[in-house]
Amino acid sequence: MKKIFITTPIYYPNNNLHIGHAYTTILADTYKRYKKMQGYEVFFLTGSDEHGQKIAEKALEENKKPKEYVDKIIENFKILWKKLNIEYDFFIRTTDNYHQKYIQNTFVNLLSKNYIYKDNYKGLYCKYDETFFTKNQVLEGNICPECKRKLIYLEEESYFLKVSIFKKWIIDKLKNTNLLSPNHFTKELINNFLNDSFLDLSITRTSIDWGIKVPNDHKHVIYVWFDALLNYLSVFKTKESKYEIEDIWSKQSEWEIIQLIGKEITRFHAIYWPIILKMKNYRLPKIIAHGWLITDQGDKMSKSKNNSIDPIKLLKKYQSDEIRFYLLNNIKLGDDGKFSEKLLIKTINGILVNKYSNLVARTDNMIRKYNNGYIPKKIIETKSEKNLEREILKLENNYYKYMDNFSINDAIDQLIKYTDILNKYIEEKEPWKEKNQEYLNTILNFLINNIYKLSYLFSPFLPNSFKKVNMWLNDKDFSKKINKLDFLFKRIKD
Repeated sequence: MKKIFITTPIYYPNNNLHIGHAYTTILADTYKRYKKMQGYEVFFLTGSDEHGQKIAEKALEENKKPKEYVDKIIENFKILWKKLNIEYDFFIRTTDNYHQKYIQNTFVNLLSKNYIYKDNYKGLYCKYDETFFTKNQVLEGNICPECKRKLIYLEEESYFLKVSIFKKWIIDKLKNTNLLSPNHFTKELINNFLNDSFLDLSITRTSIDWGIKVPNDHKHVIYVWFDALLNYLSVFKTKESKYEIEDIWSKQSEWEIIQLIGKEITRFHAIYWPIILKMKNYRLPKIIAHGWLITDQGDKMSKSKNNSIDPIKLLKKYQSDEIRFYLLNNIKLGDDGKFSEKLLIKTINGILVNKYSNLVARTDNMIRKYNNGYIPKKIIETKSEKNLEREILKLENNYYKYMDNFSINDAIDQLIKYTDILNKYIEEKEPWKEKNQEYLNTILNFLINNIYKLSYLFSPFLPNSFKKVNMWLNDKDFSKKINKLDFLFKRIKD
């Protein structure tokens, strides 16, 4: 059995999640479902990154302890994932004891190998993104290149990770392997960070208290990014884990590793994270970055800009399948994509209702009217059906090719074409006019078999809809009557 480890970033619980976080996690869940279709053993990890200055400040504002503050937010994370039909296998929290112990052990280990040293940090720091920048990376006026806020000058004692000694190595990996995709992110990383003076990474702070303490030097708190990145290893230190770190991350492992991230964190995941893995003698993953969700005005959606969309509110108005489908169909992986309710409604009505749901509803009506609710057996197969089967097979092969290459919207396009073929088949055959009962049965049988296959291929994107189709057809049991059809999608007034 082939095996794959799929991860999202661990999300920062200084506030509730927005639609951009949902997009990342839906991507991961879709690939989990797709790989399970192919017979893979899958381990899907997500979680929360709970330390750092922003968390401490938010907790103070609400007169709570940091752990007390994040506990409530984490519950909201889990509620959202359940509502979006996200089937993760493990939810890691950086406040869990096993994680904190692993971080401290890793710090001591890398210190003993001379990969970590103590010095003074002097430079520009964004407290909102909890990120250090060189002078060449910042915008005019010492503005953060990511959140566009004013950077502060920071000077304090710090431990540093010797990432600079791996500069040539990481450039080679980015240029000559499939470490990061799509390719344009690789070029941006090299131009923006690695062709610049590539400095060692400050990995501790003395000016904050909420975080994991450095062993034997407790005035130092481990930097939130070093803490967070290691979650992809520490998860295998849980008592519940049936896997060891070496099972997945050793150079002899046969597991595939796919890590899905937003483009704003490519620097940490595609530069610092591979270097940490190199230091620990582990192999490298495949990192896939997606673009931002933007408003109709072209602005990035983010919690800090207060222009993000709350997915919980959306889910009160729209099905989870509808939201999942929009994000996966309308946004090309790697590109920025617009999200608005107007576009969401247009997609629901134009594709999910007009094409897919109506196809299923029309077929349901014909089965009841012309065969008393039973799925008829195929009697005659004409040249027409054989030609369509060849055409459908091409679409199916394309679907798998696109999914394997992470071209999700192209894969969905094959299924939309498949849906169009079946709708056109109904229009051309006009079953309501067919006098030959045997051929009428063939038409209905052809439709049922293909609707089932179509829905199965749609299932990574539309899991609830596949369940409805499966229930309607009694797992395609031809000896039973079809069940009452629960409408897949209903037209929304725009």
